[in-house]
Amino acid sequence: MRREEKMKNVKSFAILISSIILLSISMLSFYTYADFDENMKIFNELKPSEFINGNKNKNLDKKSIRYDEIETYIHTFNPEILNNWNIWENNKSANDVYSDYMDAYDKLYDSASSQDSDLQAGMAYAQADAMLIQADKNVSDSYIDFLTYYLREKQLVLTTKILDINYHKSQYEIQNANEALDEANRKEESATNALKFGSGTELDLLTAKKAVVDANTNILTTISSQNTYKRNLAANCGLMSLNDINILPIDLDDTFDISSIDFESDYEYALNHNIQYEIYKRKRENARTDEVKNEYDIAIEAAPNNIYNDMQTKFMNILDLLNTKANREVAYSLASSNYTKANNEYKSGKISMKEFKTTEYNLLVAKNNIELVKYDLKIAIENYNASKLGFGSC
Repeated sequence: MRREEKMKNVKSFAILISSIILLSISMLSFYTYADFDENMKIFNELKPSEFINGNKNKNLDKKSIRYDEIETYIHTFNPEILNNWNIWENNKSANDVYSDYMDAYDKLYDSASSQDSDLQAGMAYAQADAMLIQADKNVSDSYIDFLTYYLREKQLVLTTKILDINYHKSQYEIQNANEALDEANRKEESATNALKFGSGTELDLLTAKKAVVDANTNILTTISSQNTYKRNLAANCGLMSLNDINILPIDLDDTFDISSIDFESDYEYALNHNIQYEIYKRKRENARTDEVKNEYDIAIEAAPNNIYNDMQTKFMNILDLLNTKANREVAYSLASSNYTKANNEYKSGKISMKEFKTTEYNLLVAKNNIELVKYDLKIAIENYNASKLGFGSC
């Protein structure tokens, strides 16, 4: 009897909790744009209606992708983003999910009393309680839904910009791969002649042949990666056909000054504008069960440190890349001197054409490596700025 009475009390309490949650959901339907305006002040007074309906340009050139227009492409044409905002405007998101969980919760509680054993009944009640917690996690409001979709769009913009950067970066990687193949072919020819005249070994020739195979494989892999970047870039921009799409060059700002970053100030700005942090806080306000409250308490407590670590990692990456860029510029200067020296020696007959071509190969690769690190640096800066603006990890 005591077990049955306890189960009745548990079910009554659960039903009470359900009623409270359902009441809160119904009250959330009165959430107005005035509420939005008050809460969105920390996000540059962004108004949802203006954001969703603004920044659309259906007259964008669908045959060319410009780096500085990627955000507009995504907001105007990306199917996922358009669907998200359609869901938001029609208010068909978290409440529907919540109802599904609560239906499952009711069915599990109703079925518990008809189980053949206490163990089975206990399992059914435990599953029902889990459904109640999951339903609580899905309690939402228009403000949370807006921030969630807004964050998703901004993160997709960052991902797509990185695809664009990597597409252009891969062009230099392909150039390096082709230069490496030419150098490998020259070394294979040298190894073949050396073996023929007794100054080389079979192992040397096999090693040279393997280098040629590896160089060819690297070219194919790099070209495949470039095609993947282009395909995903076009798809994210809502341009499903790759035919004749022209990805326009990126203006690499080579005058980036590290002194322009004030890390502590940037961190404070990021902390006050981090969207995921704001979502955690709002979901904590909506939570009804202790389990869900505790979960968001932990996330909220950890958020400032997570934001700081995320920004610090990205800042250190910028510093490392600036150091790499400086080292590669020194390497290019050295390769340039060696090339000039080798050119004079080749003209005077002191070295062979193959030896001269090796210095030419080293010079071309050194030059391309500087361009490659510039693209890496641009990615690093985009990642850092995204975190600063509140679109980073939390």
